[in-house]
Amino acid sequence: MFKNHLISTLRFLKRNKIFTGINILGLSLALAASFIILLFVINELSYNSGFKNRKQIYRVLSYYADHNITDDETSYVLAKSIKEEFPQVRYVAPISRLRNFSIKLKEELIPLNNAVGTDSEIFQIFDIPIVGQTKNILADPNSIVLSSTQAQMFFQGEDPIGKDLIAFVNDKEEVFVVKGIFDDMPVNSNLQADCFISSKWPLEQLNLRFKDRNAETDWRLNYWETWLLLDKNADRTSIDKQFRELEKKVHGEVADNTYFIQNLTEVYLGSQEINSGQPKGSIKNIRIFSSIALLIIIIAALNYIILSTAVSTGRSKEIGIRKTHGASSQSIQKQLLNESIIMAMMVLPFALFLSWLVKPYAEELFQTKLLIIESNIIIYAVAYLALTLFIGLASGLYTSSFLSKLNVINIFKNSAQTGKSKSYVRLTLIVIQLIIFCSFVSGTLIIRSQYKYALEKDPGYRNKDILFINVEKIPHNSAAFLTSIKTYPNVISAGGATNALPMLSSWPYSIELPDDKSKKVSIELLAVDYDFVETMGIEVLEGRSFSREFGSDGETSYLLNEKAVEALGLTDPIEKKIDVEEGTVIGVVKDFNLHSFHSDIPPLLMVASDAYVMQVAVHYKPGTLGNLLPLIKTEWEKVAPDQPFNYKTIEEFKKEIYTGERNLSVIISFFALFSMLIASFGLFGLTLYMVKSQTKEIGIKKVFGSSEKSIVLSLLRENMVMVAIATVLSVPPTILVMNRWLTNFSYKVDIGWWVFALTFLLAAFVVLLNVFYHSYRASQINPIEALRYE
Repeated sequence: MFKNHLISTLRFLKRNKIFTGINILGLSLALAASFIILLFVINELSYNSGFKNRKQIYRVLSYYADHNITDDETSYVLAKSIKEEFPQVRYVAPISRLRNFSIKLKEELIPLNNAVGTDSEIFQIFDIPIVGQTKNILADPNSIVLSSTQAQMFFQGEDPIGKDLIAFVNDKEEVFVVKGIFDDMPVNSNLQADCFISSKWPLEQLNLRFKDRNAETDWRLNYWETWLLLDKNADRTSIDKQFRELEKKVHGEVADNTYFIQNLTEVYLGSQEINSGQPKGSIKNIRIFSSIALLIIIIAALNYIILSTAVSTGRSKEIGIRKTHGASSQSIQKQLLNESIIMAMMVLPFALFLSWLVKPYAEELFQTKLLIIESNIIIYAVAYLALTLFIGLASGLYTSSFLSKLNVINIFKNSAQTGKSKSYVRLTLIVIQLIIFCSFVSGTLIIRSQYKYALEKDPGYRNKDILFINVEKIPHNSAAFLTSIKTYPNVISAGGATNALPMLSSWPYSIELPDDKSKKVSIELLAVDYDFVETMGIEVLEGRSFSREFGSDGETSYLLNEKAVEALGLTDPIEKKIDVEEGTVIGVVKDFNLHSFHSDIPPLLMVASDAYVMQVAVHYKPGTLGNLLPLIKTEWEKVAPDQPFNYKTIEEFKKEIYTGERNLSVIISFFALFSMLIASFGLFGLTLYMVKSQTKEIGIKKVFGSSEKSIVLSLLRENMVMVAIATVLSVPPTILVMNRWLTNFSYKVDIGWWVFALTFLLAAFVVLLNVFYHSYRASQINPIEALRYE
């Protein structure tokens, strides 16, 4: 039976080469685009799936109600308390990543960026297979467990177990003993490590940094991720109650923060609102891209239906003859449906090849590596095969139902396709395709408009001719570096701050109202040096800015923005005392966008402090950056010869912040192009068949005096009406979806009429480009030959 269906399909495809070529192109593009999206979606959804105990693995999060912030960093002592007081927790391990951890190899220091300080139970929590010692592997402070890649690097061809390694940690050399080797962590895992070492080393690092505290017992030093493995039947409600009891025990009745747990399966896609240095996915992106893939599939399926019904006259007599020989409608429908599925399966290899070709470009669009993950191979295969079968089934369902129900008498009277109803169905399907295309185009225009708005809108400080230099690695030499670059004539001014503007992170703080000490207001802090306000061009409305002429400015003098003055209820803020180390307000600055345009302007307090300078802002003369950069780099090499010189212009920095919006607009543009190509193939083929079917009608028109121009215009007019209808119908869904997307921004563009006008013009151009050729050829038909047609 299958062999007969295959032979029938091949014969039909051979007889209808144009139909075959157009459908293969359309289906290939649709499947290739869908395969790329499926690869992305499967990889995102399978994050952390490589751990067998993932449903029992949790991390502890800390919520700060005063600031409405959730953080994934906790104290080291929390893990010890959980181990002692939470009976439903089988294992607990704190994790902290070490800075500046290097291993010596032939007198060269090899930095390990993912050196993890933790306890031995981490291997039980994540079920990490180890070659070597299995119990209490990190009990010895100088134990180290290497990944297989690192083991191969440092011990080529040797057994590393029991061997010594010289490491540079906490500014000194230490000898570590290799106690075990583990397989490299899965790439789709939140836990990444080049090596594991004892928690002693990050504790020592913190104690060196905070000399007046003990990192092992201080509940305020939140620099650890705390991971748990719960019993299979653990009750999360009772665990929450135990956390409340622990908070009271440690912090008293009014706790600064509350603890709760998050399952490993939720960590990657459920952490958008959590302060974390971990990789994060976006369920919103998965929904967007899945919707795009579905729309592309719909367009391809409609394409198949449009062309299949258009060429159905070529098959109607075949179906009529089969019916007169006793074939049932069900058997014919089954055959036609099988033909559709067979065609989709024939396209599958070509679509896979096409998706492989465009994969590198798709990686740039998605801003992520679209890896073929070995553990997901079966999922990829099943998903791709299922999608191909679905598109074949969806494409052939209507066509097979329609053709199998043709009336035998009408077939032989050649009237199966004379009714207008079938033409209306095809035209409706084309309009649906155009609606999808118009929605893609108008959506792209709105996103691009918002992206451009975000880059060009005045944020309340200098928007150009500013260079940011990262000085986080040289906190003690940043003042000397700043002093040296200020001497260059092309440098107008330079100043430092904790963050570049707009800030990517936040520094929240609760402050008592001056007139009502029982109430607190949440504000944000920004530490700057004396010259940062001037360098960035932030306008001082009242009072003065920070100045070295006033000795107290570096201790207890503050600048507030207008929002902070309003939140604190200050009518005459200058010289007012506020509850931040009993400081004094010396000035009020005009509100500026501290963060990106995604968020509103918060109440802000600025304090002068060189100790917190992590970014240096340089205001330079326009057009001098090319000459200035080598000079600044020379000064950098004087103070930090071993550190990379990292810098960005403010334009580059803002583009990075809005990379998501830019990428989304490019992605939708890319798929708009796909949808246009697929729809164009269908429209091109349909126009060809429509012109052929109207050959006699065109000949009669010419006999009665119609000009070639009027014939062309009449054919074009019909298609322009479809474009106009599609554009109008695309407006409501586009406005609905894009207004929802724009809620991500506190400052946003209005959706203007020009978006839909431009969309109409573009759609009209694409349609006319497809239709004009066939319309022109039809107008050139000889009336005598046309009247002989059929």
